[in-house]
Amino acid sequence: MSFERRPISKIQICFIRMDSTRVDALRVLEISTIAENKADVLHRLSRAVGRWIQNTAEGRRAWANSGEDFNVGDLADYLSRSGSATGSLQQFLEKDGIARVKDLFVLTNAEHENYDRILADLEEA
Repeated sequence: MSFERRPISKIQICFIRMDSTRVDALRVLEISTIAENKADVLHRLSRAVGRWIQNTAEGRRAWANSGEDFNVGDLADYLSRSGSATGSLQQFLEKDGIARVKDLFVLTNAEHENYDRILADLEEA
């Protein structure tokens, strides 16, 4: 697919798995795409990955190796630092309007706290 005439957006998505009170896994992807929002890009990504699994030997191996539970952690194994996917997967992503998928950040087995927690204790200062 040619992206020349379509505006490309960079959409960042945080995928998180909680295990009771701990962050079991957190991964942030930045997807360069013609999609306009998160729902659209996730739809395009799922469709491209599904077609890749159905139509290529590499995709079928990836599906089997994931225990037939291919998620964002599995996807990261098929991405380069530049955001290009492996050759066969990249073709399917581009057909669905996704130019790049960058794996920006991963965190595993961490404590979590509310982002808006006030960190200043003025009574103890």
